[in-house]
Amino acid sequence: MAENGVGASVRRKEDYRFLTGKGSYTDDLNVVGQTHAYFVRSPHAHATINSIDTAAAAAADGVVAVLTGDDLAADGIGPLICGVNVTSDDGEPHRAPVHSALAQGKVNYVGDHVAVVIAETLAEAKDAAEKVEVDYGILPAVTDTATAADDDQQQIHEVAPNNQCYNWPFGDKAAVDAAFESAHKVSSLDLVNNRMVTNPMEPRAAAGEYNSGTEEITLHLTTQNPHVHRLVMSAFNQLAPEHKLRVVGPDVGGGFGVKIFRVLRRVGCRLGLP
Repeated sequence: MAENGVGASVRRKEDYRFLTGKGSYTDDLNVVGQTHAYFVRSPHAHATINSIDTAAAAAADGVVAVLTGDDLAADGIGPLICGVNVTSDDGEPHRAPVHSALAQGKVNYVGDHVAVVIAETLAEAKDAAEKVEVDYGILPAVTDTATAADDDQQQIHEVAPNNQCYNWPFGDKAAVDAAFESAHKVSSLDLVNNRMVTNPMEPRAAAGEYNSGTEEITLHLTTQNPHVHRLVMSAFNQLAPEHKLRVVGPDVGGGFGVKIFRVLRRVGCRLGLP
């Protein structure tokens, strides 16, 4: 290893404050009147939501509010966006289902958010969440991507027939077919890609403050791209006008790409921005 120049080891400068407990993370933020949110999640991979009874949870100690997907829709909070804008090989745009922050009508994966309980303390929010009663109608689930598009598989989203949101081919199909046709020998094999999950030390977290005097929202997020978060939440989720929304990205305990929107160009195009 070279001592100087290209290839030289670079001494890290950012570690001291983290090692001495002087980092500033979202969970370090505490403000007057702060409340805590806890999500009720689906234990089923695929099921209808027949009913949600929040009365007992709303009456529990310390609870400020219990919200469902219907409440978000009534308040005009828009769904989460799909940042990929792909044209399928049939000329149709990709078929992206509506994805609300809180599920409406049906859950589509284990852990799907069904309701959120907001309480004075985190313990009170957790206790109240156990009182939310959800009546599920369990449906068959799809767990194998290799057969998910087969005709006899359970349909997950109505807007995506055969569980396909798009077919996105690359290259020159005619040339490839001709090469196989003229090849002396052709071999085939199945390639199974291992499942991968990014696992930051710090999970996703958020802390929001609303100033009723200026009607401004300040949102602290474990994010790798606060600027796009602000754009998306303002333009698509209608949380607040962009000039009334401030997004702060403090220290982040690991991201590895799962805490970043990689859709700035596509979102900008959809908004008519350069």
